[in-house]
Amino acid sequence: MGRIVDKQLFNLIHDYFTLYLPNYKSASEHTLRSYRKALDELLEFIKQKHGISLFEVSFDKITRDLLQEFMVYLREEKKCKDSTSNLRLTCIKAFLKYCAESDAALTKYYLSTDGVAVRTVPDNNLIDYLSEKAVRAIIAQPDIETDMGQRDMFFMILLYDTGARVDEMLHARICDVKTESPATMLLFGKGKKYRQVPLSARTVSHYKKYLKKFHPGEDAYSQEYIFYTIHDGEHHKMSDNNVRIFMRRYGREAQRLCPEIPDNVHPHLFRHSRAMHLYQGGMDLTLVSQWLGHANLQTTLIYAHADTEQKRKAIELAEHFGSPTKKNPSTGRYTIDDEETLKRLYGLL
Repeated sequence: MGRIVDKQLFNLIHDYFTLYLPNYKSASEHTLRSYRKALDELLEFIKQKHGISLFEVSFDKITRDLLQEFMVYLREEKKCKDSTSNLRLTCIKAFLKYCAESDAALTKYYLSTDGVAVRTVPDNNLIDYLSEKAVRAIIAQPDIETDMGQRDMFFMILLYDTGARVDEMLHARICDVKTESPATMLLFGKGKKYRQVPLSARTVSHYKKYLKKFHPGEDAYSQEYIFYTIHDGEHHKMSDNNVRIFMRRYGREAQRLCPEIPDNVHPHLFRHSRAMHLYQGGMDLTLVSQWLGHANLQTTLIYAHADTEQKRKAIELAEHFGSPTKKNPSTGRYTIDDEETLKRLYGLL
């Protein structure tokens, strides 16, 4: 393995990801992934665009000018959205702030990030969501004659009924579901907060069938993950990447029956869709906010804005054509080498 030029940098990276974020900040797995992604992309940028190997990276290399270049690189070459580029910068600045708090001599590197240009993200009140017809079409795609098809179908049924985030669903265990009336499911969400959401009688019926098939012999107090994959004969929590792959596939298959379905169907689209359907069905925004586990009601207002905008456009279309409205369709990492080993050692992977 090559000689590390700035050991303090990599020691702080290690402590940041293995001690500070998970233990002192109680960061979720999703947050840890975001922060690792930001720092990993910065290191890749330094290597590819400046010819500096991972072993040669030091605090002196992370300058304001370099971060400005990095932001341009994210937008123009990586084709990241402005919100994504801004998030990467926020994560990097948070790490440099941690370094400054750990050693006052490093404060100048954190202060040098002041003034790095960020893009103003427009206040877009429109959100992507599916009609109830589209949701039904997607859920109908799995081949329920197969075990995997049965699992995928029920996953989407439960994801939609609860309006859960994909991480919340993947962390759910059998003991989190109460099937007696009123049936509920306990979700562990962002901010390390729990919330209970109701389950429909139809979902409970599907759940009981699912348990008999995939969790025979388990009682209601079981700590087993509801959804799992099998490796070496053992159950492991399913990955979110697995979910994204099968949902995208079913979405594209369902387009044949329901052309309004977009190409990229993803788990959060079901969450948005459920929230919008609840709101359009008459549920008060405060209750929708509680259902979704939003810390701030302002976050939930996007559904009211989106619904209002949809109605406005429908009225304009009707006035323009003088007829009833018609529905519009919705619209290289490092190679395995010593640097890869270095990244693993210091918590970047």
